[in-house]
Amino acid sequence: MKPRPRNPLAIGRSGLPAIAFLFIVWVLGTSHRDSIARAAQLPQSQAPENAAAPPPAVGYVGSQVCAGCHRPIFNSFSRTDMGRSMSAATPDFLEKIPSSASLFDARLNQHFEVSVRDGNLYQSDFQVAPGGETVFRDSRKIDWIIGSGANGLGGLVTRDDFLYEAPLSYYSKSHSWALSPGYEFGDFGFNRPILPACIHCHSGMPRPIPNGNGRFLKPPFQELAIGCENCHGPGAAHVHEMREGDSAPESADHSIVNPAKLKLWLADNICMSCHQTGDARVLKPGKNYRDFRPGTPLDDTLSILMVPPTRNAPPQADLLQHYFSMTLSKCYRASGSRLSCISCHDPHIQPAHDEAPAYYRQKCLSCHTEKSCAVPPAIRQHKSPPDDCSGCHMPKRDITVISHSSLTNHRIVATAEEPFPDETFHLATPQLPDLVHLNAVPERKDSAPSLLTNLEAYAQLIEQYPQYRSRYREVGRQLEATEPDNVIVLEALADGALAQDTAEGRAAALRYLNRAIENGANAPADFERLATLLVGAGRPADAVKPLQLGIRLAPYDVTLYRQLAGVYLALDRRSDETAILRQAHEAFPQDAAIRKLLENPGAPMPKP
Repeated sequence: MKPRPRNPLAIGRSGLPAIAFLFIVWVLGTSHRDSIARAAQLPQSQAPENAAAPPPAVGYVGSQVCAGCHRPIFNSFSRTDMGRSMSAATPDFLEKIPSSASLFDARLNQHFEVSVRDGNLYQSDFQVAPGGETVFRDSRKIDWIIGSGANGLGGLVTRDDFLYEAPLSYYSKSHSWALSPGYEFGDFGFNRPILPACIHCHSGMPRPIPNGNGRFLKPPFQELAIGCENCHGPGAAHVHEMREGDSAPESADHSIVNPAKLKLWLADNICMSCHQTGDARVLKPGKNYRDFRPGTPLDDTLSILMVPPTRNAPPQADLLQHYFSMTLSKCYRASGSRLSCISCHDPHIQPAHDEAPAYYRQKCLSCHTEKSCAVPPAIRQHKSPPDDCSGCHMPKRDITVISHSSLTNHRIVATAEEPFPDETFHLATPQLPDLVHLNAVPERKDSAPSLLTNLEAYAQLIEQYPQYRSRYREVGRQLEATEPDNVIVLEALADGALAQDTAEGRAAALRYLNRAIENGANAPADFERLATLLVGAGRPADAVKPLQLGIRLAPYDVTLYRQLAGVYLALDRRSDETAILRQAHEAFPQDAAIRKLLENPGAPMPKP
């Protein structure tokens, strides 16, 4: 049996399938998101009740508490893209955007609608037969709006304990509703899960369950938009200190992080947590996204790795590669790496569109002079807007994979044709020859990430870059002796065993996948592949439990339902087959194969 390609919705321990980056990139827009924080331990409107009691070691209080002493900064920040990164779909909010739309997608042969009923925003997905009768209709209430509107706005819906993306998004550039980013890859309906890697870059205090595949605690958010503590760290100790009256100059800042006083690379790490995707983002063992603390190395929580650029394949994407692009600029290299994100961006302030050219021009003139520009002043003054340094040297470029969207090129080029510096193509090291470690700690640059980190990076890369598959299998074998129960290792070993395409290889893969699931694997592809192997080995009854578990862990993966229905059919358990098909139809009403099976029970299961 050939290795099955990864389901685009299959979620591994990293929690981020490749197409999910599209949604992250789009809703982030050009906002300057600066960090990820540990899960909140205090409600956002609540500070320690007993000022005399010692504060918790890590406690989040929410931005409203910070506003009590820092109101002007809070008010200014609340108007930035970060401060508006997420909102409740309230009637007041709905007045700001068109809340009525209707469109037809010929590729899907489906209609989509946006409407407001009883003060709530709804989206509908439906199909009409040639005779005019409705084939199916799925309508869901939109609970939250994600994004600031820089490029657009997306909707989130809740079902059980899971959060899902809505199929339509509002695009600011075209002032219209259209399919959400990534929906050109598949008909996801209301079944595309919101993952920790995405939501931690949009919400101040989200509460996803670690390794939960999109499952959240209740309530799912303790603070909606990005807030003060995402950049400054947890505030409970600081609030306690200030309320105790200990405001001596030498002690006023030690309980909170001021990014402006950090080493530049540490300050940049805060921004990189969301503004630098790389090609693979790998959580360290035992870590999750909320473990990153401003002021500490991001690499202690999350490694960001990239396929080494070559002259034949130079870096062209602007998809949240802001930090890396900046490091390729002459400005950054000429400064001796002293240029940083906050050299140009004040996270507390976002100039209005018509004020931005002059605002950023002053940033440029803090290092350059009028004579630095080769374009005569008279010509610059006649451009619209005039003297727009960033407009010329950091032009916005359309995102080819996301309609109606653009991002700023942070490479600060003299001309659009300026070649990449030679260093671009020599970033790999002898310790890590096939990847670039973008957020390596400067003092540790000669050390490579662990083999386990590399293995997960290869796992994320192999679908788009199949040349990494042999290395993926090789490192899996290297780690088998020291990490025999690690899910990532077991997945790699199963992949290598299946590549043998022999009975012995399939038997070995079955054992590896069984052990992976016993040790907490949650990727839908693992359950799908295990079930296929069990059925192929003549053991369909043994496939029932792993498929049922897979559906509980990933109720949005339609392939699991189809497989389980097929197993019940093979076992002649017709009532169970009908029950799981009805469950699938309720979750995936747009799925034509499920509808046909319900209409014709006992028919052969179609291939996914």
